[in-house]
Amino acid sequence: MRKLLVRSITGLIYIALTIVSIYAGKYAFACFFGIILAYSLFEFYRLCKNGGYKPYYILGIATTLFMFVAVFLYENQIVSQLIFFGLIPLVMLMPVLALLQKDSKPVVNIAFTILGIVYVGIPFSILNFIITPLDHTPLTRLPHILLILFVILWAADSGAYIIGSTLGRRKMIESVSPLKTWEGAIGGLVLAIAASLIMFHFFHPIGTFHAIAISILTVIAGTFGDLTESLIKRSFDVKDTGNLLPGHGGLLDRFDSMLFAAPIFYIYISLILNS
Repeated sequence: MRKLLVRSITGLIYIALTIVSIYAGKYAFACFFGIILAYSLFEFYRLCKNGGYKPYYILGIATTLFMFVAVFLYENQIVSQLIFFGLIPLVMLMPVLALLQKDSKPVVNIAFTILGIVYVGIPFSILNFIITPLDHTPLTRLPHILLILFVILWAADSGAYIIGSTLGRRKMIESVSPLKTWEGAIGGLVLAIAASLIMFHFFHPIGTFHAIAISILTVIAGTFGDLTESLIKRSFDVKDTGNLLPGHGGLLDRFDSMLFAAPIFYIYISLILNS
């Protein structure tokens, strides 16, 4: 009971901060998610280090933050697309750094550094595309669209936790995530569909079919994101990526489903908005 209370309080604080950052303006959004991105990537690299590898922390986080900020500035018409050329020297620095440090496993460590950029950095950068309309007009930011993505994931997580802990019997992939059940997954999907229908109805009507379809695809992608992170943690023999969030683990534990869900959500919603 105490564990559930701690988990609930932490979850409510996290939800409140996320909503405030989404609606408090573009710079509040960029600062909040930039910090979340940097620390989540730090947790990933720390897992790699505990596994005996040596990813380039500073260079990897710097490259990822540069990408996130570049997308933010471009989407808000502050800079041109030329800013993305700045990623080239940052990536090229990785083998140079390996040479200077006389790294014993240069290819593996460079690979883990780039994996962190792709696995964590790209999904967080895509959030900029979701919150800003397709015509790149800052005056018509659509924070409610990004909020709907998180509400779908929150509803799926809550439904899976409640149904799975009370009615869960059939394990999904016990070797990777022993607590996840098919009953919990179905319960989370049902709650996510309901939340999606309500949110889209009041904030951005797109039709019942699209609201249901996007919630199903988002939940499926989010589930694979969650399982992928569980697979990574199993590979490094750890339970959580950190202990920053009491009852939840690390930040990467909290945002793991978003890493796979955000690209799928963006692709679907952009097709709808285009039509």
